[in-house]
Amino acid sequence: MMLAIPLIAWLIGWHQSTAVVLITALLAGALLMGIRQRSLSHSFLSPFLDKKTSILLVASVRTDPVLGQPKVMSGYTRPATTTMLVTAISVEVNKTLYKTHLPLRFTTPQQIHFLPGTVISCRGIVYSTSEKRVAGLFAERGVITALHGAGTIGLISGAVRSDYRAVATRVGGDAGALMPGFVLGDTSLERHPFVVDMQRAGLTHLTAVSGENFVVIAAFMMWFLQWFITRIRIRLFINSLVLIGFIFLVHPSPSVLRATVMVAVVLLARARGQKASAMPALGLAIALLILLDPFQAIDPGFALSVGATAGILLFSQPVTTYLTRYCKSEKIASLAAISISANLICMPIAVAISGEFSLTSLISNILVETIVGPVTIVGFLAAILCPFLPSLSYIMLLTQKPLTAWVCIVAKISAKVPVIAISKGFLGAGIITLVFLCGWITLRWRSWA
Repeated sequence: MMLAIPLIAWLIGWHQSTAVVLITALLAGALLMGIRQRSLSHSFLSPFLDKKTSILLVASVRTDPVLGQPKVMSGYTRPATTTMLVTAISVEVNKTLYKTHLPLRFTTPQQIHFLPGTVISCRGIVYSTSEKRVAGLFAERGVITALHGAGTIGLISGAVRSDYRAVATRVGGDAGALMPGFVLGDTSLERHPFVVDMQRAGLTHLTAVSGENFVVIAAFMMWFLQWFITRIRIRLFINSLVLIGFIFLVHPSPSVLRATVMVAVVLLARARGQKASAMPALGLAIALLILLDPFQAIDPGFALSVGATAGILLFSQPVTTYLTRYCKSEKIASLAAISISANLICMPIAVAISGEFSLTSLISNILVETIVGPVTIVGFLAAILCPFLPSLSYIMLLTQKPLTAWVCIVAKISAKVPVIAISKGFLGAGIITLVFLCGWITLRWRSWA
């Protein structure tokens, strides 16, 4: 279906060069996705799925363990489980040892705290799963043993995150619990009711490290270094090292990787004295990440991150121009335009995923947009200082508590407003897109009249 339009364009000779690029990209993406899905669904583990065969797994932890919520099923409360993504290094089944590199979803009823990069060993059972990016679901049925740690970089980043959580705990309340999520994407301190409020208010993106965090930190570092270093290439080199360290600190995720590649392209172009266009940089980031991991293409977080960035790049300037007609302050109009532009593309995607349309999401994002920069910069500096000067880090976070408390207030009030239930999938996304299109036509009609 997606190939139909570029194929027709190529056949009739309309924008043939663009059509060839689109056809090549679609075929390459489909081929990579097909190869990955085939290799996962027909791995050596396939005969043992759902057979309750005990296997011995040695695997490397890829993501932070996440403790879920208890679930009520047919009157029975299912206990909370901890899940994480792992990469199998070796699997022993029926006294046969397989060396492998298979991604698995690891689940356990225990509350565990392993850093990404830690190699663990455990016995368990493998089940089939609907998750496309893994070969199966490994359910722990024994003692989990850590064979060796996460390495020097992993241990350093883990220590910084742990110290930062301790300082944020001293700050207290939901405002303090929000700070690690705001700066490092660490949501372990957040209470479940607060998480629900953030979801209903459309503010969950604040607790996930995205391109906005990288842009704020890169801009701050460029401004700060200019007072000490005159050569721009040296400033860009130092800035790159800081951003690489930030990647290890927050742990790579789809949005982090996308932002990393995009910022790297922009910094490289500036170092060579060329003006980098943001949209080609975003396109290159998307292409590289999907070539490396085709399953990013179906990751909701990745889609929302790319959509928000594209919306800001495409629509922020026109929206700012339109808002300045009614708002005397250009800065306020610019801040409002950022949230509006991001929501123009993200809202259809969010509705397609959740099937719910929040009436207050746009207003909530506009109200909290001004605090993103200060909290990110001060929080990042506090994270660097907390292992050495925890008291100073605590004072720095206290200065930001009123700002994060404002986010909590906005989320709590917005969560009380009912949401509109809409169909999931393409139908829900199409309805919201049609509503936005009708609104745009109405605004254009008024300007034409």
